[in-house]
Amino acid sequence: MAPNITTMLPLQDPAWQRLTHAYGAAEDLPALLQRAQADLRPGHEDESAWFDLWSALCHQGDTYSASYAATPHLVAMAHDRRGTDAQFDPLFLVACIELARLEGRGPALPAPIEASYLSALAEARTLTTEALARHWDQDFREGLEAGVAVLSGKAAAARALLDAGLEDEG
Repeated sequence: MAPNITTMLPLQDPAWQRLTHAYGAAEDLPALLQRAQADLRPGHEDESAWFDLWSALCHQGDTYSASYAATPHLVAMAHDRRGTDAQFDPLFLVACIELARLEGRGPALPAPIEASYLSALAEARTLTTEALARHWDQDFREGLEAGVAVLSGKAAAARALLDAGLEDEG
């Protein structure tokens, strides 16, 4: 089941102006989320909407108030992309946002969006676990495994998986 859209911060809500991302006020985030909905290119491609979302919402491992508000929208996109490789970016971005939150690399979770954020995390855990059953290359599989760990509240295990993946690349 996708996150309840009625509990998400609507994209047209002026509250986005009061939230922040890596580059300041997040009034541009609703348009970026809409762009990402139609963009199936992976986040490592500089021109993709996903590259821009990663940069704004989880910049150098830090997260922001807009990251939490965007999470239910990201999970809804992952739900819509079930069974495809395009599901990876929204799921992994959600996991990285939660990891940053658990590691204290972002603001406290704003009370008005707490319920929708936590609900979205529960759905993301289900979707990520389900996605692991598909065939992925090693890097994507490791990212999804770290995602399941962090979305299960195991930040240290997720960090260890991600750091081991980085050491393998080095």
